[in-house]
Amino acid sequence: MRDGVDSEEIHIQPAPGSRGRRAMRRRGCVLILCLLNGCALVAPPLPPPPKSGPGAGGVHHTVRRGENLWRIGRAYGVEVEQIAVLNGIDNPDRIEVGVRLFIPGARTTRLIRKNVSASPPKRRPLWAAPPRRKAAARSARRPSRKLKSPARTHRAKKGRTTYRKSYGKRPRFSWPLRGRLIRRFSGRGNHKTDGIVIAARERARVRAAASGRVIYSDFGPGNLGRLIILRHHGGEYHSIYANVAENLVRKGQSVSRGAPIALTGRTPRFKTARLHFEIRHRTRPKNPLSYLP
Repeated sequence: MRDGVDSEEIHIQPAPGSRGRRAMRRRGCVLILCLLNGCALVAPPLPPPPKSGPGAGGVHHTVRRGENLWRIGRAYGVEVEQIAVLNGIDNPDRIEVGVRLFIPGARTTRLIRKNVSASPPKRRPLWAAPPRRKAAARSARRPSRKLKSPARTHRAKKGRTTYRKSYGKRPRFSWPLRGRLIRRFSGRGNHKTDGIVIAARERARVRAAASGRVIYSDFGPGNLGRLIILRHHGGEYHSIYANVAENLVRKGQSVSRGAPIALTGRTPRFKTARLHFEIRHRTRPKNPLSYLP
């Protein structure tokens, strides 16, 4: 019994007459049934809410000596492109020691062992910058006897690398959301912003700025909250949609320009709905206003 109440502790004084006794018995039975039912009516405790919020989509890895993005990605089993775009790394071959990288999808940090391969893939992806170090070393070992124009020298260096050429024209971008521009792109200073911020109404649809493929749809690093990353142009361009309330697409899904991919809403960081939007060329943030109509 709950509340320390026992049925034997309830004493009912008999009333004069058989009718009174029957009435008192009925009242006693009703009281006992109510106490018994009270135990069953107590709601069980609710399960703890699932882990969510900034940082729920991965862990932070501190780069140690001898590590590069290829080794880190293979050790965690995460696509290197995701790590590069989320952390703004254009040269996966060399990363400064001590840099903290956000590793999406990982639950615990790992020690990068020496037996993990550090070699890049045979075909260098478009998002990765050319291996300038190798090109410079080759040109130093084989100095040219003839003076070449800057244009020819540039073409010669580019031809010696395994860098994949661009597909030509850049993708056609459109506005992902209709709203007031409340923050502009700023690549320098203390108030650095890698994209633009657009004010929005509650539950407004965020649309893909260009046709592409979803390479990430989860919580992002820092204060970005829920975010989506789309790959465009074979990986040469990426668009990022952050601080959304609900993701409507999943990783690996192909979307066309203008298709709804997320919904806006209030987040723990902001009281009003807004969208953080970025356009990156080879993982480097660019001013979206230079690409939007």
